[in-house]
Amino acid sequence: MGVVYAARDDRLERTIALKTLAALVNDETARQRLWREARAAASVNHPNICQIYEIGEDGGRLFIAMELLEGEALSDRLRRGPLSASEAVPIGLGMLAALAALHARGIVHRDLKPSNVFLTAHGVKLLDFGLAGPEPDGSLGPDTGLTRTGVVMGTPRYMAPEQVTGEAVDTRSDLFAAGAILFEMLAGRPAFGSRNIVEVLHATRYEQPPALTGSPLVAAVDRVIRRAMAKRPAERPTSADSMAEELRAIRGVDSGATPSLAQALTRLVVLPFRVLRPDPETDFLAFSLPDAIATSLSGNASLIVRSSAVAARFGPETPDLKALAAEADVDHVVMGTLLRAGDQLRAAAQLIEAPAGTLLTSHTVQSSLGDLFRLQDDIAQRVSEALSLPLAGGTAPRDARAYELYLRANELARTYEGLSAARDLYQRCLELDSRFAPAWAHLGRCHRVIGKYVDAEPDSEARAEDAFRRALALSPRLSVAHKFYANLEADIGQAQGALVRLLGEANHHGNDPELFAGLVHACRYCGLYEQSVAAHAEARRLDPNVPTSVEQTLLMTGDIDRLLAVEPTRIDAGADDAIRVIGLGLAGRRDDARQKLLEMRRSSRIPLFQSWIEYLFAWLDQRSADMLVLRSNFSRLTIWNDPEAIFLQGWLLCDVGQHEAGLGHLRDAVAKGYFVSSTLSGLRQFYALRTDPAFRALLEQAEAGRQKALAAFREAGGERLIGS
Repeated sequence: MGVVYAARDDRLERTIALKTLAALVNDETARQRLWREARAAASVNHPNICQIYEIGEDGGRLFIAMELLEGEALSDRLRRGPLSASEAVPIGLGMLAALAALHARGIVHRDLKPSNVFLTAHGVKLLDFGLAGPEPDGSLGPDTGLTRTGVVMGTPRYMAPEQVTGEAVDTRSDLFAAGAILFEMLAGRPAFGSRNIVEVLHATRYEQPPALTGSPLVAAVDRVIRRAMAKRPAERPTSADSMAEELRAIRGVDSGATPSLAQALTRLVVLPFRVLRPDPETDFLAFSLPDAIATSLSGNASLIVRSSAVAARFGPETPDLKALAAEADVDHVVMGTLLRAGDQLRAAAQLIEAPAGTLLTSHTVQSSLGDLFRLQDDIAQRVSEALSLPLAGGTAPRDARAYELYLRANELARTYEGLSAARDLYQRCLELDSRFAPAWAHLGRCHRVIGKYVDAEPDSEARAEDAFRRALALSPRLSVAHKFYANLEADIGQAQGALVRLLGEANHHGNDPELFAGLVHACRYCGLYEQSVAAHAEARRLDPNVPTSVEQTLLMTGDIDRLLAVEPTRIDAGADDAIRVIGLGLAGRRDDARQKLLEMRRSSRIPLFQSWIEYLFAWLDQRSADMLVLRSNFSRLTIWNDPEAIFLQGWLLCDVGQHEAGLGHLRDAVAKGYFVSSTLSGLRQFYALRTDPAFRALLEQAEAGRQKALAAFREAGGERLIGS
């Protein structure tokens, strides 16, 4: 816009900055912007805002006399590399203090960026208000045309999504920019690092910056950044003061002698491979081989590997990399082809940068059908080398045929219908190689899921527990075993043990979103709702698509509006529809609930799920007698032992007035370790039981269990890990 000079004010004997616009005679818009910047800055007196001394005009040139700052712009500091978390947080607080002062006067900055944040010996100074304007609902005044709705104004990389689309902006748009600057300070790179403006603006609307890791302080600051950079303004902090409070609450966590430096985690997905010549004997590898490669890569502390459920959404054909980068939230994609020739199998894999499509490396490996592990290991090693990351090194099978059986079982285990056959293949695999830990983990999952949902398998829970224990004895850091085992522990009344173990694993492997998804489940069983929601936020910080059971947690809090406002991820849409049905019914929206049940009835093929659907229809219709009859359909499966399922039935029976039968279920659920005391004490369905001595004793028992679990959570470092 012009030139800034260092100048001397002879009257007051001080050195000042003199900002001028060189050619304003024929540029009325530029004149108005300079006047508006001056008025905006002069209207606010704050130590974190550059002070205005005078506004004037000389020979057709406008000028502003202002405080001369000694130091450097944040943009210059960032050229020397990232800042530590303990350095970045005070700068962030200075920015937010300045924004709070502006916002209190109804002014939105609109162009917050590192070059407008000046670092002095005495703190941060905010400057350059050339795009600043009033809040949309304020008095727009004579400058309305300069930043009207529908006109994109601001600086790419720091503009909020609503600025990109030309929608009305408010104070929360400035908070988005503050989050982007905090990210850049920590990561040493912009939040949206695409190479041109079009890609930057697309990423701003649809993509997420990578999660940051490095220390508990870095993770805590990154959680604040995530909220500030939410795509929807309603999900951001309500004010600059509120965001500053979040930052102040985590200061001092970094107590080590070495400042915490952040690292942006690399995000990768391994897509199903394309089979060049269909072959019934090897087609199973199209999914199973990439899944095994992903598992091998996932142990790296600098890498987040998206799950096979994410990968399966994208076919083996060449995908739209821009859509893939946004939907799967990744920076890199592994894709490949498979071709069988006789007893040889050739796999060709490429590592591609997304969304740009840059080929980083390609690798072809050929082996006999009896040595499939070589294919997996070679490709994983080449990908790790291309990313300059060490390969963590997983559990290698000792028997080639056992590994083939394992891969075949993994393909079958993707569906409920294939679980029984998968179980048999895992067992055959382990007969050949009893020390292959991943097969024990997956066998345990098969036993648990079959017995709970599909078929009355004798001693399924005991068999599952034995398999998980064998897996962890062989490979104590095997993440998949910990995740599967935690679900069983909650089912059998050991949620507190699962909680402590998952927190311990997160201390070793804090970039695994599914560990935190497991904590959502375990914390809820322990009655720790706030911690459950915080674990969900941490899981989604690492992977915005990871499925969690947070909707069930919100149902237990009684916050039905918040439950119904949750948008299912693209990956697990429809997975928790029964919880939404209950939420809709409790909210009085029974017709909507029935419609959702009809959709579930059409799509479900599992007999248990059909029985559950009929039970919910009976509940919506207030047919309590039918509910009592239908519950017997669950008794032959181990879901009847799940305290959460028992509690839900008791809750719904109380809702239709069957308090005596409902109380029996509630008592059984608490006895099995479901310590949801705040649900029992706070929701209207249980009001009629408040004077019942048995209910009061039940409430005390649940609260005692909750308090014990809370103490265990804190002792295991839960507050530090998930910021609750």
